[in-house]
Amino acid sequence: MSNDSLLTEITGKRPGFFRPGTAFLDDVAAEISLALGVIPTGLSINADAGATYPAPVVAAKTAKARPGDIIISHGKHPGSGTAAGLSAAIPAPLDKGYAFTTLGTALP
Repeated sequence: MSNDSLLTEITGKRPGFFRPGTAFLDDVAAEISLALGVIPTGLSINADAGATYPAPVVAAKTAKARPGDIIISHGKHPGSGTAAGLSAAIPAPLDKGYAFTTLGTALP
């Protein structure tokens, strides 16, 4: 919750979602998240394994995305293959008419 407080202080808006750092989310963690007023979420595609995959692997993993998937990738290592891999993979779904969005805009 310290990150929650810090993000609220920095942005002026409380985060609406919680994803555990390990991406492990069981019923207990989901219940606690909801009790704290945040929506528990996970991911369906780990595109870069914490910015450790080379660009071709990031591109291949991202290319598997379908509507409704939640893709995680990391910008914390600018020299990793993440940016190049995402850049290679994103045009194809856009050409198919898919749109990318954030979790907050995906909710009704």
